[in-house]
Amino acid sequence: MTAQPNPHYITEEEYRDGEEISTIKHEWLDGQVYAMAGGTFNHATICGNAFAAAKAALRGKACKARSSELRVKIESNGQEVYPDAVIFCPPSRFVGKGDSTLLTPKVIFEVLSESTEKYDRQRKFVLYQTIETLEEYVLIEQDRIWVDHYRRVGEDWLYRSYNERSSILKLQSVAIEIPLDDIYDELELPESLFGFTPSAQPE
Repeated sequence: MTAQPNPHYITEEEYRDGEEISTIKHEWLDGQVYAMAGGTFNHATICGNAFAAAKAALRGKACKARSSELRVKIESNGQEVYPDAVIFCPPSRFVGKGDSTLLTPKVIFEVLSESTEKYDRQRKFVLYQTIETLEEYVLIEQDRIWVDHYRRVGEDWLYRSYNERSSILKLQSVAIEIPLDDIYDELELPESLFGFTPSAQPE
């Protein structure tokens, strides 16, 4: 979803109190709140699919998947955000009333949009890397079959991309596999490298 800035500065406590009664979600960064605007049909579909696929794959395991309703706090700078889906494992740490804010994500999913792609790929990823428990970061495009997968190995992050519906996303940190066909279920999207359908590729 797209973040729309509010010019007023508030404390972390004021932010959380406001989120409890707000009808829309906000992210909190450097004392400012950013309203999360509604996404596209594709964005909503992929978010739901990714969460459902992760939850199904984790059935019977100690780790759990949650949708974008669960907030994540980045302790290195205090920022609080709503990933599109998240996986966490015990021992988990939360803050806020009713365990509303997670401190220890293991895997984070973000569905990209034109307005947030640069932020998700750059600044947000840099901040996510400061979360010690985070081991995998998954970026999903909404207009073609394309998934970017980053996995922490020591001090480095290994990268792999998937661009075929038949591909399998392997999340080693939680020992599950998610077919891209499940992530893109109900959507007819191109899967070629440059986003062309076979019939539309130039000769």
